Amino acid sequence: MKRDLKNQKEDLLNEIQNVLKDVESLYDEGSKLGADEVQRLRAKLQDRLNVAQDKLQGLEERAMEQVRHHAKAADDYVNEKPYYAMGFAALAGLVVGVLLNRS
Repeated sequence: MKRDLKNQKEDLLNEIQNVLKDVESLYDEGSKLGADEVQRLRAKLQDRLNVAQDKLQGLEERAMEQVRHHAKAADDYVNEKPYYAMGFAALAGLVVGVLLNRS
């Protein structure tokens, strides 16, 4: 699951780099090319932007799904073992208190 999210992130970054290269190409070649070529490059750029947006949306949905899953797991754990959760919170508070008093 984590590896899949990482792969999606890398794909999205690659797609963004490709879009930026296309933008640079459109800018550089825009003055040299005719209107038909510029329109073709714009259409290609728009397609790339749409792909990048789709990948970003998929990555966002996947990340939200993971957050919900982990929040549900934490909630279930706290409901099943409330004393462990209280003990952990007390221990964390003790550690923070000791660290703050040392300063």
